[in-house]
Amino acid sequence: MPDPITREPMSDVAEVIAILADPATSYWLRDAIVSACQRDPFDAERDALALAGLLTRRLDAIVTRHFGSPRQA
Repeated sequence: MPDPITREPMSDVAEVIAILADPATSYWLRDAIVSACQRDPFDAERDALALAGLLTRRLDAIVTRHFGSPRQA
């Protein structure tokens, strides 16, 4: 997430801190971030991408079931 004042990207650590400090961040996401930061970054990324794909397919199936066609990306 870019810093709106300097338009330079935040460091990865600053971005993690900002997300964890945001009161709108869900407890589930906070727990996932903390857990991922304690793991090998390659393994954590691979698992996160697999989860994202699974959740996308699940959502598409639900939308199709209820509205008759998959959502547009």
